[in-house]
Amino acid sequence: MIKINFQEKIQNLYIYLFFLVSLIVSSYFGENSSGGAKLDNIITRQFVDGFSISFIEGINRFINSGQVQSPIFYFLISLFEKYANQLIISSSYVLISSLIPILFYIILKKKFKQADKKKLFFFSLIIYFSPYFRSSASWVTTDNLATLFFALSISKYLSFQKHKKTKEYLICLTYLIIAAYIRQYYAIFFLFYLIKLTKIKNFKKILFIILYSLLLFLPFLIYHYLFILQNILNANIEKSSSLPLNPNLLNNILIFLSLYLFYTIPIYVNQVNTKQLKINNNLSFYLISLVIFLLIAFNNPIISEKYGGGIFYKISVIINFKYLFYLTSFFGYILLSKNFNKNNAIVYLCIIFAFPFAIIYQKYFDPLLILSIIGLTKNGEINKLIDNEKINLKFIFFYYFSFLVVSNLYYLK
Repeated sequence: MIKINFQEKIQNLYIYLFFLVSLIVSSYFGENSSGGAKLDNIITRQFVDGFSISFIEGINRFINSGQVQSPIFYFLISLFEKYANQLIISSSYVLISSLIPILFYIILKKKFKQADKKKLFFFSLIIYFSPYFRSSASWVTTDNLATLFFALSISKYLSFQKHKKTKEYLICLTYLIIAAYIRQYYAIFFLFYLIKLTKIKNFKKILFIILYSLLLFLPFLIYHYLFILQNILNANIEKSSSLPLNPNLLNNILIFLSLYLFYTIPIYVNQVNTKQLKINNNLSFYLISLVIFLLIAFNNPIISEKYGGGIFYKISVIINFKYLFYLTSFFGYILLSKNFNKNNAIVYLCIIFAFPFAIIYQKYFDPLLILSIIGLTKNGEINKLIDNEKINLKFIFFYYFSFLVVSNLYYLK
């Protein structure tokens, strides 16, 4: 038994190294399958150069450009460039990025104790099929580093659920705060963790954790709300109009539901029939919901933005049939309803409100959506399918690999 276990670990190591090598090759050739990573790298180069001159110069360039994200990533890159060349930094970032699938596997093992560990290992590798994950690794953008710390926070949160130790919760929140310093939208998940504080059942400990978190968040709040917003509102009104704020909540929800369908549908591939999804039992509910979505489709001008919206939105634009997007949102709503409960509602709300922007890009949700839904939700159909080993790994691999191939072909120039 021990020998077989050892052989499986060796086999898994070789498989993982194969995927890691593929990421190294992608970095070498500059994979840009997300469509925007290369441009992001070029645009943000000015901030790294600014911090190379001085910390004040870097901050000034950031504020004057109207950026609403944190500058800390570019400050760190500027520091590393003083001691290492671009090849070393790029290679190091690929290795750092490769820790995300490992953390996803750890999350899966902690969450689904009944499932076969080998199947969970293969399931964790779908991260390597994410165009956004691969492009971020190739072009050294902020996304993967923030995702890494977000995954660390989920892993530590699952440990807290098991042991109920205050120390683990503090570490969990620390990881989340670091993620928020890199990509500010992760800060919304603090609300989820804050609600879960009630499990500690000790007022003094809860108060200490809240004060600890606020202390770490203080520089974040000062920068974003004192410096950035004050500068934009009082001294740079013209530039503020070009910022991607002014969100449309209805559009945000529709895009979230559409992408929820896209990322979760392969998990249901063995379950897609009316009996197992129990559609017949809720037929009237779904028919009423469909009518509501159709009414929204007739009155909502979402098919007016040139950018963002996700894959189904882009397909709708390409084939000039906007109702496809609304149908995908409707079916995403059906799948979400199979996983909806009090705990999971908080997770979904955090994802929706994480992006208060006029234009929503799919890269914001990938791999955040999979990590948060699988790592933070409870019960529901998805959790049951994974825990009971009712997922079709071959189809899941084919599905996400096809997405990667199509993304590369779409953005190939």
